Amino acid sequence: MKKILAVALILSLLMSLAVVGASALSPNVDASTWESLELKALYVQSDADIYSDLDEDYWEYWWEDEVPESDDAWLMASTINMRGFAMSPDGRYLYMGQLNGGTGVRGVVVYDTQKCVVTDLYYHYDGEAGLEGSPYSYAKGIAADDRGYVYVGYAFSLNYNLVNLGIAQQKEDGALEEVSLTAAYAFGEPGDAGGIHVGVNGVDVVKVGDSYYCYVMINYDYDALYCFDVTDPANPKLNKDFGDNGLINFSDDANPVVAPGYTLKEGQYMDVDDDGVIWLVVNTNEGMDGVMKISPNGSSCVSFAELQGVYSVEHEGGFLLCGMKDGSAVVVLDDASFEQVASVPVVADYGDRIVRVLVVNDVLFVADAGNDTHGNNAVHAAPLTADGQVFFDSLVANFAKSGEEPEEDSSEAESTPAVSDPGESQPTESDPVESGSVESEPVSESESVSTPAESESASAPVASDSAEDSSAAESASKAEEKSGCGATVLGSASVLMLAMAAAVVLKKKD
Repeated sequence: MKKILAVALILSLLMSLAVVGASALSPNVDASTWESLELKALYVQSDADIYSDLDEDYWEYWWEDEVPESDDAWLMASTINMRGFAMSPDGRYLYMGQLNGGTGVRGVVVYDTQKCVVTDLYYHYDGEAGLEGSPYSYAKGIAADDRGYVYVGYAFSLNYNLVNLGIAQQKEDGALEEVSLTAAYAFGEPGDAGGIHVGVNGVDVVKVGDSYYCYVMINYDYDALYCFDVTDPANPKLNKDFGDNGLINFSDDANPVVAPGYTLKEGQYMDVDDDGVIWLVVNTNEGMDGVMKISPNGSSCVSFAELQGVYSVEHEGGFLLCGMKDGSAVVVLDDASFEQVASVPVVADYGDRIVRVLVVNDVLFVADAGNDTHGNNAVHAAPLTADGQVFFDSLVANFAKSGEEPEEDSSEAESTPAVSDPGESQPTESDPVESGSVESEPVSESESVSTPAESESASAPVASDSAEDSSAAESASKAEEKSGCGATVLGSASVLMLAMAAAVVLKKKD
């Protein structure tokens, strides 16, 4: 009898573990959880009325690929126009893709939530080929896996002919060390305006069985969803068993992956389940936005949830968490009926679009991006369970402590007179540096154009000239000493932000 009970207990335990492994959410999270949820701005970035001591290094950075550091805080990393957001599965690091702002820095900001500092900036310098607009690739979609690798979609600085997939390993010192850079899409000369106008938005990674797969959504004038086998992150390769020889070519009129009554105009952000099912946010040629559920092998559209204004999506525990493009809310849908369960409001004081929604350690994280009219990025959060509350409270405590002065040894203080350096507490002035005008990423208004599945084919479509131009705002800046962790915690008296030099605010392609 004891043996039978022991076996039953073990089976019960294994079944419970299987349930936990199948969903990142506790089964206790139901409709009432979402209805009562209140997001708080945990971390804020802004380039408004903030100065740094990096002005003298501005031109060296911009033209010579010399990224200056400042007290391990990377003050240059403060900017707006965040696209792409991820978090390490253990909750230690935030990864934020920055498009422009301040000195125009572009890359993935790595933020340590325990030490409350920015530890690295993972970026790609395109050199002279990109100087007409900017020498740095646009870091868009970002994903992180449970092995410590981070996946980044890089659109070439001039947005023509090239999109790269960068894979980097998170190191213990906080740095990201690149292990591979692969052309997800390549056609002709990078940056050639006579070529194909391409960008990248959605990137996600998932472990299916013993293999890891990374999905990359190419968009603008050519729309295709690529699937890479990244089991060996140093050697990514197309998963030829997915879609049509490794991709779904939405620009091909014969593409079978379509929602009934709709054709895809542009793919946006996505989430991929542990079984390979894809949830892809799309804009259709018929004027409807929604979430397309795609089969694991990329052969068909299983279903389509209509939701006007949706921009990002996360599938968790029977719910679709839909981030809205206007930044107003996370709309929660039932993943089977697609009926609305709740609408979680997002504070309107920050960005203007929700670029990513994640659930990590039973805490909901919402990345709210800014643009030229909303000068802030914000990462909002809310605990979903009691365990999530513990994790959430630890993050808040870390952020709050980071603004405190270290305690002084009383015995040493009595024997050693304190000496203050005026230069450490008083801001110094320098000649303002006028920031150069930077051309923003063009916006294509054209319809999707048919292309063959192989992106290298010579018959690829010609890019549309109907790009929407936007001008860069110029401003002067002065040097000023700053400190802090770069975080804002509601209920705390200190507002700690990352800072950077002269604001170059660009209106970006969504």
